[in-house]
Order: sequence, then structure tokens, then C-alpha cells
Amino acid sequence: MTRPRVLVYRDHLLPLSETFVVNQTLGLESFEAFLVGSKPGPPPRIALPKDRLRLINPGGRRGLLREVLFKFFGVIPKDIWEWCRSLKPVLVHAHFGPDGTLAMPLAQRLGVPLIVSYHGSDATVKDEYAWGSYVGHRLYRLRRKKLGRAARAFVAPSRFVKDMAVARQGIPERKIVVIPHGIDVEHFRPGLEPEYGRILFVGRLVELKGLHHLIEAVSRIRPSFPQTRLVVVGDGPERAFYQSLAQRKLGRSCTFLGAQPHAVVREEMQKAYVFAMPSISMPNGEAESFGMVFLEAQACGVPVTAYAVGGIPEVVAHGQTGFLADEGDVAALSRYLKTFLENPDIRNAMGRAGRAWVETRFDRRRQNHALENLYRRVCEEGKSA
Repeated sequence: MTRPRVLVYRDHLLPLSETFVVNQTLGLESFEAFLVGSKPGPPPRIALPKDRLRLINPGGRRGLLREVLFKFFGVIPKDIWEWCRSLKPVLVHAHFGPDGTLAMPLAQRLGVPLIVSYHGSDATVKDEYAWGSYVGHRLYRLRRKKLGRAARAFVAPSRFVKDMAVARQGIPERKIVVIPHGIDVEHFRPGLEPEYGRILFVGRLVELKGLHHLIEAVSRIRPSFPQTRLVVVGDGPERAFYQSLAQRKLGRSCTFLGAQPHAVVREEMQKAYVFAMPSISMPNGEAESFGMVFLEAQACGVPVTAYAVGGIPEVVAHGQTGFLADEGDVAALSRYLKTFLENPDIRNAMGRAGRAWVETRFDRRRQNHALENLYRRVCEEGKSA
């Protein structure tokens, strides 16, 4: 039996950091998803099945013109329109608020409902910081009221993102449902023997992720625990600064591995004694909206230390699967790391609890079923409208 089809819109298909989009899109069981976007994401990007996607701007001057006409005037290229229409989708699902405004003409012309997922900074960043950003965000600010009326439903991965979408984006609260991201709990699972004192950070090397706080916290406990090592996985514009800081504070006890494929990230998580990423809030409103890496670490049986910021308290159970310090409290961050190093029994118990926590609440199949239930509800409401 043919499954109903869903057309998924994402402006750039697809940055390596957006595995949550792939997990939802290609992990559907009752629906079949196809993807359309303006152009490829920046390398390294996620490999996608070519027979299930189309690009408005595949390259060249003609492609750029197609993209401009689509984004500014809602002109859908003929080949894109014919492909989308041939699929006979039952709805359009756009990921990120700005993409929702771009997908409005497509959903309207197809005559199907539009669902939009907010994921983070698209909901949290304050207006006064957004006008200087790229064109897509500026267009979004002009069109978001219309989006609030046109979209049938909105999805947020956390209550934090939902609250920000209502307060800062003006999205009707009655239209937003919270469906947390899920992960593959069979892929991320305990495996290797953890290495005592190995503290793992996985994230982009930007101020938001708080690596400078972690380096300071680790430097405070090293005199008492010389076996402690900090391993940093990730890359970003602040890498040189963080490497210099780590050299001064930790010397050879800190290793930067750069960006790594998912298989290596999983292996590093399985070897870790503690996972730590003390994300902070930024003046523009940006904050950790959810934190997939926290789920991945806990699924591998690794307890977490972080700050109680944004959506992190919704994915890490303080005192059960890890410890969450008040934002900016480096002393508490250091104290919690010390607790794990002094008490292996506490570390191991929280690791087991973290695994059970993720299996129960954040299994990818379970979360995708919740999304599919939303699809069904929206489609049924459309029939009765």
C-alpha cells in the first residue's frame, strides 16, 4: 500500500549539524517524505537520496535567478512545481521559521496544510539583533505574522522553544505542539569501557557552547585529579582562541580533535567518563534550545555536567542523569566534575539512569510516531474544514 507523501522544505539541504531533520524526514514509517530546498548545504553535508530531493538553485547564474524569484516573489520554477505536484503530498513541513515563510507559496499552490518546526535561534533571537542578519531572516521578519495565520501547526522540540516562539515570534500558542527530538538508541549505546577522568566536549567552537567555562572548571580540579583529560570534538571560528586558552590552563591535558563523523563521536562518547558542555545565553537571545549531544551522551551511559540554560533542563534530569549548575557558576561546574571523579558509584548510577531516561523519553521511533500523529490530525482537520 502506498504511504501518503509529505513534502519537506529546508532552505539548505542539509548541513551536517542537522541530523535531527534527517531523523524525522527519513525515519517516518506511515508517511513517505520528499525534500525540496533552495541549494545544497555547506560542506560537509549530510548525504541524501537523490531521487527524493530537488533543488531550486542547483548552481550557476540561472540557478541564482530561480532562487531570487522564489524567495522574494514566491515564483516556483516549472520543473520544481511539476515534480512537487506529481508527488501529490498531503502536507508541506518546513524546518525553521524563516523556511516556513518561504514554503508558504508552495503549500498554498498545492492546496495542502503547512506545518513549521522551530528549532532554536529562529525562535529565541531578539528582533533588534535580527535585521542585520542574512536576507532570509529579514524576509522572515516581514512575513512572520502571515506565517502565524497560514500555518496549520507549529512544532517545537522543547517547552523553552515553544515559549520563545510565542513571546518573541508572535506564533499563536494554541497552534504549537512540543515534540522533542529523538535519537537512535541502538546506535548510541554503552559500549567501550569508559576512561577514568576523560571529560568530553562535543560542539561548535563558538562562545555559545561555553567551552571557556569548561576549560576553567577543569583547570581547578586538575591539581587534585592529575589523570583528568579534556577532549574537545568540534570546530568553529573560536578554535584558535580556545586552543590558546587550553594550552595556558591545561597544557597537554587537553586534546582538540576537530569536527568528526558520527561514528567517531559515538566512540568518543562511549570512552568518556563525563560529558560536559556548559552552554550559555547570548545577549541576542540565542541559547541552547534542546541539545542532541546530551541525549547521545546519556544514551551511551555517560552522565552530564552543564548549565541549567534554555532547553537543557528538559533533556538532562538534574541529580538523576547529571548535574546542572546555575549559568556562569564555574565553581559549581567544577564541584560537580569533582563529585563524579571522587565517586565512581555515583557516576555509574547516573550513567545507567541516563540510558533509561533516553530510552523511555527520547527514542527516535517513539518521537517520529508523535510527529506522524500530528500529520494525521492536521490532515483530518483539513478534510473537515
